[in-house]
Amino acid sequence: MRRGFRSIAVSSASLLALGGILAPAAAQEVAQAPEQTGLGDIVVTAQRYEQRLQDAPISIVAVGGEQLASMGVDSLNGFDTFVPNVTIGGTSGQGNSVANFAIRGIGGAPSGSLTQESAVGVYIDDVLYARPNGALLDLLDIERIEVLRGPQGTLFGRNTAGGAIRYVTKKPSDQIEGNVRAVIGSYDRRDFSGVLNLPLGDIFAARVSFSSNDRDGYVKRIVDGNRLGSINSQTGRLQLRARPTDRLDINFSVDTIRSKDNGSATIVPNWSASDIFTAGLYGAQVPGGPPVNVALVNQMRALMPASVSRSNYCGQGTTLAAPVALSSVLGCIQSDMDYYHNQGGKKTVYGGVPDVSKFDSTGLSLSLSYELSDTVTLNSISGYRNSDQYIFQDWDRTPLPFMQQVDENKIEYFTQELQAIGTAFDKRLKWQAGVFYYWDDATNYRRRFDPTAGANSASEGTIGLGAIENKFITTKSIAAYSQGTFEITDRLSATVGIRWTQDKKDFSTFRDGRGRVLVNGVLTPTQQSRKGKWSNFSPKVSIDYKWTPDIMTYASVAQGFKGGGFNDTLQTTCSTSPLPFCGLSEYQEENLLTYEIGFRSEFFNHRLRFNTTFFQTNYKDQQIQLIDMGPPPLQYIVNGDSTVKGVEVELMAAPVDGLVLRGGFGYVDAKYDDAMIGLSGKTALTPQTPYFRSPKYSYTLGANYSYDLGDFGDLSFDLNYGYKSKQASFPNPTNMSILPSYGILNGRIELKADAGWTLAVVGTNLTNEYYFTNGFNPGGPTTKATPGLPGGTHDFLMGFEILDVGRPREFAVELKYKF
Repeated sequence: MRRGFRSIAVSSASLLALGGILAPAAAQEVAQAPEQTGLGDIVVTAQRYEQRLQDAPISIVAVGGEQLASMGVDSLNGFDTFVPNVTIGGTSGQGNSVANFAIRGIGGAPSGSLTQESAVGVYIDDVLYARPNGALLDLLDIERIEVLRGPQGTLFGRNTAGGAIRYVTKKPSDQIEGNVRAVIGSYDRRDFSGVLNLPLGDIFAARVSFSSNDRDGYVKRIVDGNRLGSINSQTGRLQLRARPTDRLDINFSVDTIRSKDNGSATIVPNWSASDIFTAGLYGAQVPGGPPVNVALVNQMRALMPASVSRSNYCGQGTTLAAPVALSSVLGCIQSDMDYYHNQGGKKTVYGGVPDVSKFDSTGLSLSLSYELSDTVTLNSISGYRNSDQYIFQDWDRTPLPFMQQVDENKIEYFTQELQAIGTAFDKRLKWQAGVFYYWDDATNYRRRFDPTAGANSASEGTIGLGAIENKFITTKSIAAYSQGTFEITDRLSATVGIRWTQDKKDFSTFRDGRGRVLVNGVLTPTQQSRKGKWSNFSPKVSIDYKWTPDIMTYASVAQGFKGGGFNDTLQTTCSTSPLPFCGLSEYQEENLLTYEIGFRSEFFNHRLRFNTTFFQTNYKDQQIQLIDMGPPPLQYIVNGDSTVKGVEVELMAAPVDGLVLRGGFGYVDAKYDDAMIGLSGKTALTPQTPYFRSPKYSYTLGANYSYDLGDFGDLSFDLNYGYKSKQASFPNPTNMSILPSYGILNGRIELKADAGWTLAVVGTNLTNEYYFTNGFNPGGPTTKATPGLPGGTHDFLMGFEILDVGRPREFAVELKYKF
């Protein structure tokens, strides 16, 4: 037991000795070589066996827990600022309650729909966090965060075509230890966390950790003085570990995640009176839009008093009697919207019905590791998670009832992975093989309020609760994978891997006013269903050569795969729909082939480390989301081809003792190969359309200086700067916002005493950069410029653009005691 625990303790100490410096690493367990000058060696096991960091033929970044604290990063939200070629943020229209991840421009799930999957896998201690809901996790008692770029299907349970993000926690050990931490700061920040590790005899150990984070918002609502963008979250984790023999290691974990806030910090910088929703509320039809339904409009007006319209709905009063001409109401619509949107500054909205976001999740995991022999180890990894989420949004940020939405998500999933890991031929062959099972059951209950859907449910007879849209999906996946690395000579090694995956999905949906079929001669909304199955073989081949003990190059080719699915937007009348299955058409699985060449080097007695990676990804049948105005408006996925290429550079230097300099640079050139035609028959996307969540340039710079205070402790200074160039917030050009480039500077001054306490002053966004983390633009007019498309094609549905504002400059004081 003690031998097993000591190996973990050595791993933790090595990362702390390195200072958690941002560096390419491929780590599951990290150990420090004997102390030396310079940057020191790191031993990693990303490929399930030990090797020096600089010998690992993978493009990966690992950031230790202490360095994350130095960066001012306390959750996955904002972590990407300091990692080139990675973007992490919220989902368009749903804010930070539903996460979106992209690596090298490859991500997916732009709308957070149940039928969409991400190409980036998120893992907590090798257990899949399968859904993006609530996935912007707080960082609690972590060892490190790892980002693996490129396909990882031959190493991980769930196929990860774009890459993987690994959240690695600290494990129970045989020492009584722990810490308590308190933070106070700007925007009434009040964070508190604690960790307690307890050995329970010679066999067992337990580790308990918890955190509570509270912070006010920073976008002010004029109507009530409340602020959007608040943080209120609690996370708890209990870990139990047993080593009944030297060969058996058992780890059990249960965690809870709770969060509640008053909505994302979104603003509305642009609006249009001549869009379907805005004009419809005032009784007018826009060219190309659906006819005005007087009953549905009056349902919306009944949600709020008539006084919310300063023009009294252009003199119509509380009730619309009959449709009117657009020209007769355009002026007063614009006047009403100008009144609400022109008050306050750039971090201000007027405000409508208050937003609410709640998330509750419980996860269980059980890991068993048994050394069958000196050369073979068997592992079992089981995971279960149950999540409930509630989101209410008043999208237009005014009291006018243009658009409101309630989303309730219930998600449950189970994963089981079995692995065999071993060596052969006097350890020249290192291999692993595994099987993986995944089951997922997810439900989305949606109530939607807008002038084309109304505020009542015709199917359930409810009044004022919104029209109903329900979605149900069950996913089952099985996979088998294997990878082996053989040392052909002392310098030359080759790796071969293979993966087989099969996904099955069962989907059904119901929506008021849509999916109508004839029932006794009457067109009636009816639940529609689809089933599908997709399978794939994905290989990997790489070769690496050590020119000297400190210089290595490698080349690899790996295929990634993501299963197909179904479009989830029903057409109105199934009997006359030009789309198969009334709009629930199937889209195919996507495949990508990534070529990678890497160079790893160290110079000047390990005081300078320089690594670079070149890559190209050829996407076949990429799942690309488009939107067609209809009527009715349809959001759907089509398959198309694209090419993504670029480079990653990482540099680290220790010019003098106590000083570490670091830098990283990423470049991505992502383009669609051909133009794509939408359901309307018009060009919906071209090679000139900006690629979703793919800034062309990103870089990070950092410096850490530590001064030895003798017997008292250490004083350290840390500065980190991260930059991302402009990027598209959404894949469909008629709905995307182009988010401007931005750079964030964070700093930390820390006094760490040998007595166990630490006092730190932390500053984030020190230059008070005004920037946007997400955006959605379903507003016209149609003549608005559309990236990559000619004029006259922009969406003209909701009448406004939504942008998520990043957090402003903040300061905090942190006090921590470690025992």
